[in-house]
Amino acid sequence: MGDQNKQDGDFYSNALVSAAKVGALSGGAGLLYGGAAGVIRSPNPMIHSLSCGIHWFACGSTFWWLRSNIIKLHYQDKTSPKERTYISALCGGIAGGSVTKLMGGRLVPGAVIFSLLGFCGQSVFNRVDAWQMANANNTSKPLVQRMAESKWIPLRTLSDEEYRGMLGEKLLSVEAEIALLDDKIAELEKTRPVLASPAN
Repeated sequence: MGDQNKQDGDFYSNALVSAAKVGALSGGAGLLYGGAAGVIRSPNPMIHSLSCGIHWFACGSTFWWLRSNIIKLHYQDKTSPKERTYISALCGGIAGGSVTKLMGGRLVPGAVIFSLLGFCGQSVFNRVDAWQMANANNTSKPLVQRMAESKWIPLRTLSDEEYRGMLGEKLLSVEAEIALLDDKIAELEKTRPVLASPAN
């Protein structure tokens, strides 16, 4: 019983810490977005930026806290990618709608927008995760080697054996040319007239 309580306490403290991290990340994005939008639309860009940062921080941390609790308590951390997508959409809608309403906005547009953000974000994450798992066992070749093996580039890499073979062929051709030159020199020496020795 004590171990279970300790595990639950660890989970809740970890869930709060991770929710705060996600909230800080989304709050930073909200500050940037609010600053850019405030310069364009608002007479007070600083206030607009702070408002967006607080809004996005509250939405991000609430979303992550709800999502973590639903996955842990309802599914015991055994969810399929499709279930995670639906959970993210649900939690995005609840968090976005309620926080938007608390901050003086409208409930339905906030719920719809943040549901779509949760759904799309989790869908993209699922695809990237599946792609990484599929390519985890494939050893990736370096970029230079992939470029050299491409049919569009007229260069190719050589293995050590191929390089030695090419050097051997060149050495044989050089030796053959040297032998031909030696034969020509020998023939020229035979046809050269012998000079008479001067009389004493």
